[in-house]
Amino acid sequence: MNHSYRIAAVGACLAACAGMSAHARADETPSAAGTSVTLYGILDTGLEYLDNAASSKGTTHSVTRLSSGNMSGSRWGITGREDLGGGTRAFFLLESGINIDTGASLQGGREFGRLAYVGIADERLGTVSLGRQGGLFLDWVSEYNPLKNAVYAIKMQDPAFSDRLDNTVRYEKRFGGLTAIAQYSFGYDSVTYGAQPAGDTRYARVIEAGLRYKHGPFSATLVYDQKNGGSTSPTAAHTTKAGGYEGDMDRRIGVAASYKFSSVTTYAGYRYLDSHAVHLSTLSSSPVEASSLYWLGSTWYAQPDLAFSGTAMYQNFYGNSRDPWSFQVDADYFLSKRTDLYLNLGYVLNRNGSNLGLNGFGTDVVAGKNQFGLMAGIRHKF
Repeated sequence: MNHSYRIAAVGACLAACAGMSAHARADETPSAAGTSVTLYGILDTGLEYLDNAASSKGTTHSVTRLSSGNMSGSRWGITGREDLGGGTRAFFLLESGINIDTGASLQGGREFGRLAYVGIADERLGTVSLGRQGGLFLDWVSEYNPLKNAVYAIKMQDPAFSDRLDNTVRYEKRFGGLTAIAQYSFGYDSVTYGAQPAGDTRYARVIEAGLRYKHGPFSATLVYDQKNGGSTSPTAAHTTKAGGYEGDMDRRIGVAASYKFSSVTTYAGYRYLDSHAVHLSTLSSSPVEASSLYWLGSTWYAQPDLAFSGTAMYQNFYGNSRDPWSFQVDADYFLSKRTDLYLNLGYVLNRNGSNLGLNGFGTDVVAGKNQFGLMAGIRHKF
């Protein structure tokens, strides 16, 4: 995207916001105006057991520990809205990730590291929001697996399923059962990479677009994600912690669906990754450039306060045989609408030296070793 296109895109966004605001002011009446602000949060912690965990010397040991954010990331947040009249409203959200075992802030120590955005929504024109927002593989695609964004879930197979993007402009519009979305990040990680240099529109840039369809018990989504590297050096290494050259890109396509049969909901999905910038060499422990990820799962409500879930995932790295499987089974008992107890079991089958752990690639596991894990915990929402 060159300089003139970038200016035009920002101008169009601001014009749309101005048009929504003008429309609201023309139709607003004192009785239509209203404001709400809500404090909310989730506290989730439990005991975790892992076998075949890696020590500092590379040997295997079991680990038992307290672990925060197992089924849902622990957080607190403030959200609010103002009715501007005429079907238009302003809104904001500030959300902070916390480790309740230690009290520490997460997401690189950001004060509101999970989410921080403000926007305006109009019934006719759609929604525009600006700030730190979720990537579409997190916000949309991860919803199509039983455990959503839990630790022993799909994000362990690909970090994109937990992406949050700094400096992001998002536009979303509904057309009946179909929702379209597009977003652009002017530098997705300011803590790691800093701001985009003047005149450099490729640096740590993210472009995403998606469609989601819902009708009765059926729902499906299609998402495209394109991420540039966060280095100006053409020889930058491709890792998850220090992105590759800004002229290189990771491209992802995800498609997923769900269907609800009475008390059972089934899920299936596929993600293709063509990697030249950030993640894949670290994920596969070797310099390959493409992979396919498949998953299938279901959730069964045995009774209103008791749910069981299961998922199987397989990732095929093209160019080698390091193709891991992972399996998860979960039981969730709801003491109330706000408090539940859970038991989560996971197993990873590593093949030919792959190093997938239940907490992600290269984490708490010795390469080539399989891993079993168990979590038992409590989650409370307010």
